[in-house]
Amino acid sequence: MGHGSWVDSIASPASPASPAPPASPALTRGLAATVDCNSRYVYLDPYEGAKAAVAEAARNLSCVGAQPIAVTDNLNFGSPEKPIGYWQLAESCRGISDGCKAFNTPVTGGNVSLYNETLDADGNPESIYPTPVVGMVGLITDLTKVCGQGWQGSGDLIYLLGDDKTLPTLGASEYLAVLHGTIAGKPPRVDFELEQKVQPTCREGIRQGWIKSAHDCAEGGLAVALAESCLSGKKGARVKLNLSSTAAAVRWDEVLFAEGGGRILVSVPPEYQSVWEEFLHQQLGEENHIWQNLGVVGSESEGLRILTSDDQGLIEVNLSEMGDHYFNGIERRLDG
Repeated sequence: MGHGSWVDSIASPASPASPAPPASPALTRGLAATVDCNSRYVYLDPYEGAKAAVAEAARNLSCVGAQPIAVTDNLNFGSPEKPIGYWQLAESCRGISDGCKAFNTPVTGGNVSLYNETLDADGNPESIYPTPVVGMVGLITDLTKVCGQGWQGSGDLIYLLGDDKTLPTLGASEYLAVLHGTIAGKPPRVDFELEQKVQPTCREGIRQGWIKSAHDCAEGGLAVALAESCLSGKKGARVKLNLSSTAAAVRWDEVLFAEGGGRILVSVPPEYQSVWEEFLHQQLGEENHIWQNLGVVGSESEGLRILTSDDQGLIEVNLSEMGDHYFNGIERRLDG
């Protein structure tokens, strides 16, 4: 599941001994911050996994309307004295470097934690999954124009921004890990060119007031992103999935749960449909290439319904059932 971003305003605290400062205009600028890393991705491909951590951090900031500006990192690895540990560390650093260059986000600091190991069932030392955590901060120029991931209005239109020519992969996915107990495959490859089209489009849509909610599709894929937006907004959704001809032969579990970068789920009120879609044509091209209209936000009494383009049901679940699994999952796992 995707990580959210924390937003705060910029202010300068006054000294306790100083007199009260004169009244000033309301603050309009703010900062957003996020922390991201998918250690499974890095374990299976350190270079691509580290790039993905940077890209997802930038995407999360873009989803609240913030322009990414700087990074700090926290590199957690096993022993670099082992060949695989050294390789993981070196490739991850290379991936973070390339990611930060792509987003123009300098690394302002960080820390390194090495020799993180535990014992396996036979008592042999075993390294943790390599975990290069990326903390990124972004600038919000107008605090009245920010977004969360939850739906805002029943009847709002739901759009998916992101390329569907090459379907995201089930490799390294939550679907494989949770449902099949498998950590395998290649994680999604980061497409910086796509990210640099989709993210500014999302930020400008928020700045213009067209976009009322935005949520990145990350861990868990499209179905999980839709469910999280339903739960956060306490509203259902009715969605139809229409695959492009290049992806017509894929399985539906791939469509619903495959993971990949460069995808953002947004909702837009119907009165902005024309201007928003004209903007999408200008920025991203024709529909079903890098953007799709998926459906509409439902009411508080509706759940999440995901259908095929010919009205075959894929998923139908109510809000209370989704909420029970989402909010009580840790408790159930600890209870065994």
